[in-house]
Amino acid sequence: SVGLRHEAFKNYNNDKVVYVKQLAENAPRIGFSWDVNGDSTFKVFGNAGRYYLAMPSNVAIRAANGSYYTSEYFAYSGIDANGLPTGLRPIGPGEVSANNEFGQAKDPRTVAARGLDPEYQDEYILGFEKAFNQEWTYGAKLTFRNLRNAIDDMCPYMGYQPFANYLEANGTPYDLDYVSGCFLFNPGKANSFMLDPLGTGEYQTFKLSNADLGFQKLKRRYYALDTFIEHPFDGKWYGKLEYTFSRSYGNAEGQTKSDIGQADVSTTQDWDNPYIMVGANGPLPNDRTHQVKAYGYYQITPEWQVGARATIQSGRPKNCLGYWGNGDGTTTDIIGYGSSYEFCEGVFAPRGSKGRYPWTEQLDLNVAYRPAFADHKLAFTIDVFNVFDSNKITSAYEQAEIAERGRNPVTGQLDPVPYDPAYQMPISYMTPRYVRFGITYDF
Repeated sequence: SVGLRHEAFKNYNNDKVVYVKQLAENAPRIGFSWDVNGDSTFKVFGNAGRYYLAMPSNVAIRAANGSYYTSEYFAYSGIDANGLPTGLRPIGPGEVSANNEFGQAKDPRTVAARGLDPEYQDEYILGFEKAFNQEWTYGAKLTFRNLRNAIDDMCPYMGYQPFANYLEANGTPYDLDYVSGCFLFNPGKANSFMLDPLGTGEYQTFKLSNADLGFQKLKRRYYALDTFIEHPFDGKWYGKLEYTFSRSYGNAEGQTKSDIGQADVSTTQDWDNPYIMVGANGPLPNDRTHQVKAYGYYQITPEWQVGARATIQSGRPKNCLGYWGNGDGTTTDIIGYGSSYEFCEGVFAPRGSKGRYPWTEQLDLNVAYRPAFADHKLAFTIDVFNVFDSNKITSAYEQAEIAERGRNPVTGQLDPVPYDPAYQMPISYMTPRYVRFGITYDF
């Protein structure tokens, strides 16, 4: 089978003005299934396709409309009985914004790169299923997914000024206020931007290479080998055992950043600045190398059926995020992003280099009663999930530091690492044991 899906996207700001338009995206797909022996005992199948993803409308909240996101800094002289600072004294210029978000309206012409391409990935699948005998079948499937394009925002501010550098190199005058802020773009490739560098209403188009922007190439790849052995239902019982070996790695998880719990869809802190992306390539948060699943059911009588499902999987990768390391043990918040760099105690610690969270094991049980008086179409069910109430940690807080680390000016010794008290505190556990009761009727 061969197919072609044509897709088009438009995104509007809250004034109903289009700020992103993508009108000519073609997604081809091809698939096949071959009955090798002609008797349904051996099947080979495959698929290749391209899949696009529309940019969610909530991107417009901050990226396309005026947003207010600021901080103020103070020194203090003490702490009162309630734990609140006393003797506050302002530090610095007052309100500051790492992304230049002071509530100013966004010009829809400059919000996003010109000709912004949608996010898409290519997927390839090849597998087989074969009957071992009349009672057992087995099979395997290879899957490969490659993220070809993504959308996120970059934020030329706080020392990162690719537009200013480009304009200076070309002898074009500019006002920094009009070439700062955040801009939606396609990470890891050349982008064209429309800017009004002096705020005079005279717009110019600037094409910046990926080298001009200073980023690494976009990368997210997933490959998996799925294997199984299955006993089809023979009137008495059914069973299936599955094992999956997989890897998910690269420098772009997707539209959110789950390792720090950031849900700013397509506007995560990734790709804001090249410094954030140093060391970002590695196993991604959803990388679980090994997964084993076993499930089945047994028909005790025509009315009663019991079943079980067991899941065992390896843990996701661990990270330690800190302040930028200067190479001598000291650290700096080099672009105002706090504990967000792939450094730990001033030492380079690339993504996924701190080991893994523990393996998780879960057993679920169920029972169903289908009375004969309803011709077995009515069913009363009970499902017990996580029977043994396993409570393994599945994620933890990974931002390790709360301040820069310096040296004692008298002794020259390194100051203690300013650990965040929340570092390594659990964020999520396995879902506790719970029971679900159900009533269904098959028409």
